[in-house]
Amino acid sequence: MTDLAADGLTLQPVAGSPRLRADSDGRSQVLHPHWLRERSEEPDAIDQGNKQRLFAPADLPPDLHATDVRPAAGATIVVWSDGHTQSVDHAMLARELGWANDPNSPPGRKSWVGQLDPFPHFSLPAADDDDVMRAILEAFWIHGFAILTDTATEAGSLDGIASQFGEIRDTNFGRLFDVFSKPDPIDLAYTPIELKAHTDNPYRAPVPGIQFLHCLVNDSSGGESTLVDGLAAFEEMGELDPEGRDVLACTPVTFRYEFGTERMQARASIFETDAAGGFVGIRNSDRLDFVDPVDPDTLDVFYRARRTLRTLLDQPERRAQFLLEPGHVMMMDNRRLLHGRTAYSLTEGHRHLQGCYIDHDGPDQGWRAIAARSRS
Repeated sequence: MTDLAADGLTLQPVAGSPRLRADSDGRSQVLHPHWLRERSEEPDAIDQGNKQRLFAPADLPPDLHATDVRPAAGATIVVWSDGHTQSVDHAMLARELGWANDPNSPPGRKSWVGQLDPFPHFSLPAADDDDVMRAILEAFWIHGFAILTDTATEAGSLDGIASQFGEIRDTNFGRLFDVFSKPDPIDLAYTPIELKAHTDNPYRAPVPGIQFLHCLVNDSSGGESTLVDGLAAFEEMGELDPEGRDVLACTPVTFRYEFGTERMQARASIFETDAAGGFVGIRNSDRLDFVDPVDPDTLDVFYRARRTLRTLLDQPERRAQFLLEPGHVMMMDNRRLLHGRTAYSLTEGHRHLQGCYIDHDGPDQGWRAIAARSRS
């Protein structure tokens, strides 16, 4: 798709119908009159400052139809039966129909396996420059993560780092949480054992979207960070076991967290998909999941598929493995990627990370703001 899709676009009535048809480059789409009318950007339809509608679509006449349709430069003028005149911008219409890219939208995801080359490292102090921040956000949206370098190593400095990308989300672990080995750990992350690929907080609704992990000290033996792409695993599951992947996407699972008096749980499927069956996200934590008591035949498929998924996630060749050094911050998509770490020694050196969470609207807003500035 390119933004040239609007060139040559035509909009015309469908004979004998209140609907209109858009055509461009061999593509055709019949449009419901209400769908088109509610996208009007005329001064009497939306507030020109905040772009909010001045009418309720539900109040449009059920028999709404076009009484006049005529071409204009890069647009089509439509006069509606309710008296409204709308200039339908062809570039807008092409984007709404998916025929052209939205220049404001972040880039699409690309699945990956193994160590990325080049690895997405970026010096955070340089992110004051829009081009550098755009490169950071581009890597995040495409690959699901970015490594920020050259940051402070004082405890608490992650607050200011993460806040450059969005509002920090408090959880039961706190605004910022410390990751090091502790007695009576409230989570296995606070032990030195190996952590297999997993997503964080699957027992929350909604799940925190983006995790930051900031390395303050890391001179112990071991303790390398690992990342696996859930999108790539979803795609391969579709080749190896499409039936199993579908079952993982539609079978409810309860994810539970319990410590002391704290009790949290959420029901969701391991794979989240959209209406077309495409990948939206993954929740995966083998230590916290309890599948619903669906019929045994379905559970046969579920357990088979979960084993296949675990095998894929455990393959060394699928993961990116690296050492977070002091001053490095890992920013990763917790709804797409699974993270873990190798075991580390408690007798050789010390490993101390701090973490926090933000939601996806922060980087999305950041990308759109940079896109708007680049065109001004």
